[in-house]
Amino acid sequence: MGANMPKQYLPLLGVPIALHSLRTFCGMKEVKEVVVVCDPSYKNVFEGSVENLQIPIKFTTPGKERQDSVFNGLQEIDGDSELVCVHDSARPLVSSEDVKKVLEDAAVHGAAVLGVPVKATIKEVTVYTSRYSSIR
Repeated sequence: MGANMPKQYLPLLGVPIALHSLRTFCGMKEVKEVVVVCDPSYKNVFEGSVENLQIPIKFTTPGKERQDSVFNGLQEIDGDSELVCVHDSARPLVSSEDVKKVLEDAAVHGAAVLGVPVKATIKEVTVYTSRYSSIR
């Protein structure tokens, strides 16, 4: 995006993008704790960001790859947890209703993933490389 910081910390409606989904999860009675995986230099974005927080927020550091960051987060969850949600905070528009549906499906099937239909437009073009051939 050409920004001087990771996109999840850019403001959206005056609030860092990551806080939109954090507030969604923290406002759900089904959520008992939140583990934030972030570089320590961005921890202050999250601390004190949710009013009247009734659930604990834990922090851990990211790994080299996304899978390593998820692993680090999983190491911090309460051992009594039955279900775990993994959310990419750069996608702030997740609704509590969608999270509840995923949790319900995960409870039945052991795991679930939230997906949305692709909205991008795909166009097909013909590029002529010479007067005798074309690439489609």
